[in-house]
Amino acid sequence: MVHKAKFSYKSLIQRDKDVIHINGLNKAKAVSQFLKAIKYGKREGYDNFLIDASDLEEGVFPNSVVAISALIDLYSSEGISFEFGKIPSALLATKFLHPHHFDGNSDHILNRIWKFSSSKEVSDIVDAFNIELRKEDRFSAGTISSLMWSLNEVMDNVLIHSGVETAYVMGQIHKSTKNIAFSVCDYGIGIYNSLRKSNLHKPRTAIDAITLAIKEEVTRDSSVGQGNGLFGLHSIISQGKGTLEITSSGASYKLNEGKTFLNRNLPIHSFNEPGTIVDFQLNYGKDISLENALKFRGKDYSITDLYIESFDDDQGHNYYSVKDHSSGTGTRGSALRIKNEVMNIITETRKPVIVDFKEIAVISSSFADELIAKLLLELGLFQFNNLIKLRGINSQEQNILQRSVIQRLVDTLNEPTIL
Repeated sequence: MVHKAKFSYKSLIQRDKDVIHINGLNKAKAVSQFLKAIKYGKREGYDNFLIDASDLEEGVFPNSVVAISALIDLYSSEGISFEFGKIPSALLATKFLHPHHFDGNSDHILNRIWKFSSSKEVSDIVDAFNIELRKEDRFSAGTISSLMWSLNEVMDNVLIHSGVETAYVMGQIHKSTKNIAFSVCDYGIGIYNSLRKSNLHKPRTAIDAITLAIKEEVTRDSSVGQGNGLFGLHSIISQGKGTLEITSSGASYKLNEGKTFLNRNLPIHSFNEPGTIVDFQLNYGKDISLENALKFRGKDYSITDLYIESFDDDQGHNYYSVKDHSSGTGTRGSALRIKNEVMNIITETRKPVIVDFKEIAVISSSFADELIAKLLLELGLFQFNNLIKLRGINSQEQNILQRSVIQRLVDTLNEPTIL
């Protein structure tokens, strides 16, 4: 006799009467499951739900947490009330329960859900992502500039075409896997309803609307937009063999490592407010030919990154003030962020960087070791001298730097050789 093993399937989102259990927020299908939980719960007469995430497994990713947070906001505005049971710290840190508008002064732009309602907020959020990512790790030339251009276009499109005042965004970086992830969500009229208002495009279905939207120069109204935001993002993700998923009006288009997948039967909040979710992920450890990715009307498109240009001293160098751009000079972590940003500037501009310590009173040995000693060993003496110009260092800091470099060299020479 053959005995079949029994497997118990645990959904990412489960409802038990008026209790909604969040078991996983690492896959996009959690959004559909949450929608169904609320809709069926409402049909059974519930208008108050307890959300419990005590069994939450694995990580919290933008492709699910952003849209569910936005749904909680939306249902709350419609008279549905929510109470919250145990919520793990990783989920609380995203501001999942109460996403905020970006105030321009936050030290933590990544791993949090942000609301935005104006072009000024879009600009501030994208600028903050741009700066923070360059400090978090090193990227190939043009990668961050191109992704930020796309993000800006997608977020701005929400304000123009969605018909709602508020939308949501979240970004993450996973340095261990060299993966970057973003999700933008609104619960407005959706791509299908938007394009149906156009005199130029008449999609028959929701999936037709999405596949139209990723084409060059497709927009509801060319007087308010060029229609290249999703097209440009699609090109970048396609070139980098990443993942792009666009969900709207009950349909989704997914590009994953060059293959496309369509889904036409997803639940929606309502026909008039189906919303749109744009989620993209890219492995920035791979070389990406951005010249091939960003072509409009057959011509290469060059992105100007004003943040990178702000370091240009007009004398063939980049000028980097440690005082203005560091979060302190006492820790190895702070030095690593400076080192990443300086090397990203060099990669983008192919010009040396003047690193100015003016008005810096003291640096720690660990800071000096991480920023200077390790970088010298990584680049080599001649390359370091060609690319890095140190300025404004007082005598005490010089001594600390020299000791750190000597100690790092001694430690390297004393490392055992494996034959």
